[in-house]
Amino acid sequence: MSKRSRVGFTLIELLVVIAIIAILIALLLPAVQQAREAARRSTCKNNMKQLGLALHNYHDTHRVFPSGWVEPDGAPFPTVCNYTAVHRREKATWTVMILPYLDEAPRYNQFDFNAIFQVLRSYTTALAEAGNSRLQFTRCSKFECPSDPNSNESFANINYFGVQGGAVSGAQTCQPCCAGRIFFYNGILQVNSSVRLRDVTDGSTNVFLLGESKYCPLTGSPSGNYAGSWGASPDRNSPFPIAAAQNAINSSKVNPAIADTFTIWSNRFGSHHVGGCHFTMADGSVHFVSENVDLGVYRNLGARDDGVPISSILN
Repeated sequence: MSKRSRVGFTLIELLVVIAIIAILIALLLPAVQQAREAARRSTCKNNMKQLGLALHNYHDTHRVFPSGWVEPDGAPFPTVCNYTAVHRREKATWTVMILPYLDEAPRYNQFDFNAIFQVLRSYTTALAEAGNSRLQFTRCSKFECPSDPNSNESFANINYFGVQGGAVSGAQTCQPCCAGRIFFYNGILQVNSSVRLRDVTDGSTNVFLLGESKYCPLTGSPSGNYAGSWGASPDRNSPFPIAAAQNAINSSKVNPAIADTFTIWSNRFGSHHVGGCHFTMADGSVHFVSENVDLGVYRNLGARDDGVPISSILN
């Protein structure tokens, strides 16, 4: 009598196959994650490139870069630092002014430029407010880094801040509001600024125009705002959406569930990418700058006219 052939796998054979598949998945998963992050980083870089082009198109039209945001009572400071709610009349930000050059003219035309553009604390409050509040809380993905966990949500986020200056010797600042709320005047996108390319005497390839930021009061809840002109505080002011090259890149950790404080977002840049963040230069090019860059060199790159044209760190 012939023996019947065996059909199927033994338990040991099945376990071996499962183990092999698990090992293959473990080997492939990091590669897949790295590929996805590379794609997100490439998208982020392209976003900053498009914003740089929009700023240059604005400059070509108006012969000047837009203000970081408009303070109708005027500079110089420190007057704006100590404004109370009664004095809040802040107007449009650079993020709004360049919308027509980002193929966002319909969105631009909905804003009321006679109304305020301040950052508010609450999404619910914004929906009840008149003027520009509702528009400010409407997403515009062109200002969002896809690596930020707060992007791709139903509410607005912003990861690209104008560079208002660098903490170099002799730089003008304004800090009477409280420690850390930094106003600089030696960059390109400042409060009430009207900087032209010819004012960038260190050379357009050597000066930051935009920087990537993961530090803003927009995390963890629908409180995102890409078009607000100052920080959300009941009686004090803080620059927004502009920041200074003062503290080191990625020098503070981020908890996605907790909003960052005034003392963080106005004086440093950072990203959710590993090892540094992107900067758009005044010539429109985009570079990834290491978080280990020399702090003095980094601060020099934030200033437009400090006489130290340094570009060797850019890759």
